[in-house]
Amino acid sequence: MRHPIRRNTHLVLRFIERETSPVARPGPLVVLWRWRYETVLLVGGPAVVVVTVRTAGPAVTIITGSLACLFVLISPRARREVAGRFWCVVTPHRVRKACAEALVVNRRGKLPVILRTRPEPFGERLWVWCRAGTSPGDLEQARDMIAAACWLAREVRITRDPHRTSLVIVDVLRYSGSPVPQEPAEAGERTRTRFTP
Repeated sequence: MRHPIRRNTHLVLRFIERETSPVARPGPLVVLWRWRYETVLLVGGPAVVVVTVRTAGPAVTIITGSLACLFVLISPRARREVAGRFWCVVTPHRVRKACAEALVVNRRGKLPVILRTRPEPFGERLWVWCRAGTSPGDLEQARDMIAAACWLAREVRITRDPHRTSLVIVDVLRYSGSPVPQEPAEAGERTRTRFTP
C-alpha cells in the first residue's frame, strides 16, 4: 500500500515563485564591483609581498608581516577595526543572497543595490537603494531572512529614509555589549554619524 506524499505548500509556492520570477544574473562589471575588495586583496596582496621582497629582502618582509599580525592580535582596537572591515566585506554578499532567496527583486529580476556599508559599534550599517519595482516594505518583510543570512547577527533593523523613499538603512546588530541604535529621529543625523570604536 502506497502512502500519500505530503507536500509542503510553502515550498511548492516558493518553487513556483522562483521559476516565474528568477533573479537576473549580474553582468561582468557588476560582478567585478561586488567582488572588488576580494579582487584587490587577491591581486594586491601578492603584489605587495613581491615588491617588498625585491626592495627590502625576504627577512624584512617576514619580520614586518609578523609584527603587523602581532599588533592586530594584541591590540583590541586594531582587532575591532579589522573585524569591522571584514564584516563590511561579507555582509553585503549575505544581504544580496537573502534578498535573492526572499525574492526581493523587481520584475526584471534585479536585486536592490547596496550603496555603502560602514562598521558601527553594534555591527554594520548598510545603505540600500530599492530599484523601481521593489520597496522598503519588501525588505521589511524579508527582515528575518536577512538576519538569518548574516552570520552571527542577533537582529536586523530596517529603517526607511523619510526624505528619499527608495533609500533604506539596514542595521545588522552583532555585538551585544555595544549601544544599539534607537529609531533615528532625523535622517540627517542618521546618515552622518561616524564610527567610534
